[in-house]
Amino acid sequence: MAEQKAVVITGRSQRLALQTRPVPTPGPNEVLVKVNIVGLNPHDQYVRDLGYFIGDNVPSPFGIDLVGVVHALGKDVDKFKVGDVVFGNGDPFKGDYMGTQEYAIMDVSFMGRVPSSITQDEAATLPLNVLTMYIALFHPSTHAIPSPLTPEGQSFDYKNTPLVIVGGGSNCGKFAIQIAKWAGFGTIIAIAGKAKSDLLVELGATHVIDRTLSDSDIEAKVRSIVGDNILHVCTAVQAKDLTLGASLLSNSKKGILVPLTAGEVDDTRLSKQAGYELRRFLCRPHEDDRRELSTIFWKSFPELVEKGVFKPTPFQVVRGLDANKINDIIDEYGAGKNPTRPNVHVSDI
Repeated sequence: MAEQKAVVITGRSQRLALQTRPVPTPGPNEVLVKVNIVGLNPHDQYVRDLGYFIGDNVPSPFGIDLVGVVHALGKDVDKFKVGDVVFGNGDPFKGDYMGTQEYAIMDVSFMGRVPSSITQDEAATLPLNVLTMYIALFHPSTHAIPSPLTPEGQSFDYKNTPLVIVGGGSNCGKFAIQIAKWAGFGTIIAIAGKAKSDLLVELGATHVIDRTLSDSDIEAKVRSIVGDNILHVCTAVQAKDLTLGASLLSNSKKGILVPLTAGEVDDTRLSKQAGYELRRFLCRPHEDDRRELSTIFWKSFPELVEKGVFKPTPFQVVRGLDANKINDIIDEYGAGKNPTRPNVHVSDI
């Protein structure tokens, strides 16, 4: 069996290491991709240090955002051909589907050809964060708003469904704004830093509220815009305290708060006559209950990117499978420094 190089998780709180592992073989509805780029994300620090997703299934590569060249086709694959340059979502629970290795498996349901309007590096910034916010808004277990790509979405009143995004200036927050604009939400309120206000309005926010204000002032400003009618709030940034997001929900109607990370709400600081729901989720399209919604999205995603509906985020390039460099980046995430999105160039492109 052919061997390949890979930067792998070796154990909880252990340093990443460069090792060799077998080149996997694609199964039905899968392709083997020669990885050009793998994008790193803040949760990769949890993967390395806490065993997030992979548990004790080590050694294992990691990295969910993939860009590469189709190298081999599995059974029944007719949507792609060898040589296609593609991007897509890896599976965080399976090492063969992760990006910090020379060759990885990709599920054809969650990938597409890189649009001609963007570069491979730009494509690498899109899959995980866009799909995360899509699932956060439209899956039945989260906000349960119908997707615009479904028959139910054709008759849904997005215009009169206000949405608040706490952390609107984060990468996920920016994509939440773009998704909401694409769907046709009439009121999109972003809680973010002043410096990002113009950009967020350009992306589709109808209002931007300064995140440095006190929680009570932020709540007052939200209610001055929409009254007591907010039923949908996303917290699109890492936050141990989720109370702000919950406080913005309606006091008289039962609303939904969907955070992207772990955190808790201090209910002693709230007064919700009808209560509220805190709905947590994990963006793993490969799971049975998310597969259909994710597959529908990926059928349209490359074309939406081509049309400029979703705009890539800034990135920095890290050249080669260099375990020391990648460890340093993961350390920055752990220290809360939030480096510019790192794209690891596994191969020369």
